[in-house]
Amino acid sequence: MALYPRKILSEIRKYMNEPGIILLVGARQVGKTSILHLLIDELKNQKVNSNLIHYFDLEDFTVLDIFNKGVKEVIAFLKASGADTEKQNFIFIDEIQYMQNPTNFLKLLHDKYKNLKTIVSGSSTLEIRRKFKDSLAGRKIVFEIFPLDFYEFLVFKEEKKLADTLLESDIRHFKPDTDVQELPARFFSTELAGYFREYVIFGGYPKVALESDREKKTAYLMDIYNSYIKKDIKDIMRIDNVTAFNNLIKALSLQIGGMINISELCTSIKLARETLERYLFLLENTFVIKTVSPFSGNPRKEISKMHKVYFVDTGLRNIVIKNFHDLADRTDSGSLLENSVGGNIMKNLAPLSELHFWRTLSKNEVDFVLVEDNKPRAIEVNNDSFKAPRVHAGIRYFTKDYPADVSFVLNRDFFGRTDNVYFLPAWLC
Repeated sequence: MALYPRKILSEIRKYMNEPGIILLVGARQVGKTSILHLLIDELKNQKVNSNLIHYFDLEDFTVLDIFNKGVKEVIAFLKASGADTEKQNFIFIDEIQYMQNPTNFLKLLHDKYKNLKTIVSGSSTLEIRRKFKDSLAGRKIVFEIFPLDFYEFLVFKEEKKLADTLLESDIRHFKPDTDVQELPARFFSTELAGYFREYVIFGGYPKVALESDREKKTAYLMDIYNSYIKKDIKDIMRIDNVTAFNNLIKALSLQIGGMINISELCTSIKLARETLERYLFLLENTFVIKTVSPFSGNPRKEISKMHKVYFVDTGLRNIVIKNFHDLADRTDSGSLLENSVGGNIMKNLAPLSELHFWRTLSKNEVDFVLVEDNKPRAIEVNNDSFKAPRVHAGIRYFTKDYPADVSFVLNRDFFGRTDNVYFLPAWLC
């Protein structure tokens, strides 16, 4: 299968020749292994000798046994395989969470063998947290790997030229006083909208994106979900009440974009508050959901505690409710579109940027508030097809209290502007 580039590669490259362990974490099947192989290919293209590049998959019990015996055993294995450990070597370790004690192993490898650059991946953040101790602090750089964003989705569809039009037009690169009628993406609206509808329904898992057959897409998503429940929840997290856990996922899937009411969920699912909060923690730390906190500068007038919930991948969400109808044929199209927009923004957040929502006690609200350089920008998602700019009351109230250089109404297909509010199709998120 062809390997397609991911945006995060440019960030990882910066640390390939720096001291420290590179750790990639993310859900199963989001492309961590492919990223490792892309990095290996780049090293080979840089004329690094193949004898200095080593890849190990710890899902292979034979390989895992060697690693669990310790660093000396691994070094002996490398030498027996023809490696010159006196030179700069690159060690790629896939699925590090299967090791019995990865912390001590990586610490010793890092401290004693300075010429061995280690790049590792792990599929369970909680298992990695449990096994990784503070002794690795200062020795590692962590990258979260998510399902594809919409730009990457287009690249995987071999529509690189179409994808590049997004980079010149999307909200992250948007400058005040931009003439929306001159945005490059406007001239490819039909193609971009068609791909975005597929992205919203089936999500961004790489294997799903590469498949064109709808039945196979659905089957792949079902396999991803079942593997998550079996491996992460039953085997690793030792959740006994899988039925209640599934019921919670189902309940959350039916309220995407809504605020989490812990008391109501406890009553409907019949779970103790402590258990339910633990399940929510598990879901967020195994990359199934993301919670968004409120933006609040005035707790007396604004909601400041309750969080909204979104699924990291809308395809995974849709497999939970078993609904893959097109956007035009479903009752949840508005919340599903909001989830896709929020997910796409979250996947591209800069390290010091934040994503929130805003709601007052009198129920004026804005779907998202993107804070960059301490400047808040309001983002409203609306599934309507506009004929002329129409500013939602929430944006007017928000910008009155928090003036912004630009705000956005992301909609079905309309380009427009009124004052500092820009109307753009949702696929420019």
